[in-house]
Amino acid sequence: MQPQSQHPKIRNNPLSPLEQLLADKANIEAMCRKQEKKLGEDFAYMRDHAPGLFLSGISSLLFSSGKSGEKTNPVATGKGKRNELTTPFAASEYLAIIKTLLPTAWRIAQPLLLTWCINKTKSLIFGLCSGGKKPSSRG
Repeated sequence: MQPQSQHPKIRNNPLSPLEQLLADKANIEAMCRKQEKKLGEDFAYMRDHAPGLFLSGISSLLFSSGKSGEKTNPVATGKGKRNELTTPFAASEYLAIIKTLLPTAWRIAQPLLLTWCINKTKSLIFGLCSGGKKPSSRG
């Protein structure tokens, strides 16, 4: 018997079309598994660090530094216009951010308001119904 070499056999003749397709399929499946693993790790990281990522995203929207304006502000590239680089957001930019966040805030507030209204209505109705039965305890 011949001893097996540690290296796979090297083929001198090219692969048949079927063998090439099978090899491509194996390569693509391996790349898919690798990408799925990477995506799973990314989602696990996002799930574990969601509050911090959310707060950092909000704070970067609301309190961005003047350095970002340095790249996007073409007027500030002129001579003697360095003070324009550090100007804070204008009121219109804050309003635009608020307008984009308002629907999300409303979707969050609706269940809270509905629950509060239901509980308040229950307490008022219960107070009216039980108020007539216990007049001696009030005074």
